[in-house]
Amino acid sequence: MSTPDRHERLANLYDAHAPRVYAYCLRQVGVHDADDALAETFAITWRLLERVPDDALPWLVATARNVVRNDRRRAGRRRELTDRLRDVQAYAPGAGEIVADREAMLAALAALTDREREALLLIAWDGLEPRTAARVARCTERAFRARVTRARARLDVLLAPHPAQEDRYAH
Repeated sequence: MSTPDRHERLANLYDAHAPRVYAYCLRQVGVHDADDALAETFAITWRLLERVPDDALPWLVATARNVVRNDRRRAGRRRELTDRLRDVQAYAPGAGEIVADREAMLAALAALTDREREALLLIAWDGLEPRTAARVARCTERAFRARVTRARARLDVLLAPHPAQEDRYAH
């Protein structure tokens, strides 16, 4: 499908179905977040336009449902992180740097995939050996070690200082 055809199809889908998809989003997330959920739904629609069936409304509503569900999961992780940080601050008042480090670590862990996070936590927090952890994760030891390697690499990237932050402290 050529780019002009893609634009036209998306515009037609939007004109035909946006009010109903918006109404769904509004019921699910309220007036403050419905616009964002609708925008994300149609951004996904653009990326997956070739997969959108002719009877598009059910597909669009299912996509909006997934967007809302993912947003709720992210919000839950943020609340969980905030609760953990509150606990840390209660037990270590005045330890701002430690709290900031933990905040960064928890945020980085939350950004990992479920499998990556599980692999790291089984090793680092639960103290399991890779062979045992692989059984817990229901994969081969080789696959588990690969997960740990990928997770550590992603964690290093997520925890690396950004150039803008370094510049801020260089003065």
